Amino acid sequence: MQMGFYIDQTRCTGCYTCVVACKDWYDVPPGPAAWMRVITIERGKYPQPFVAYLPSPCYHCSKPACVEACPVNAITNARKTGWW
Repeated sequence: MQMGFYIDQTRCTGCYTCVVACKDWYDVPPGPAAWMRVITIERGKYPQPFVAYLPSPCYHCSKPACVEACPVNAITNARKTGWW
């Protein structure tokens, strides 16, 4: 049973590769429906804007495709780190 994910927001670049990998792995049809989401957080004003990305997984996979697909290793799961 999947207990959780660790997401390092400082590494996430908002590339949405995790969303695409999840949809592909579970044959979710094209369109807005997705189990994995990336929330964009925008703050500040010119000349100091700020943007951050928050991956929001479904938390139920035992072998999540989003973890393997992340090009910057921003997402890890308990099985990979040994946290149970």
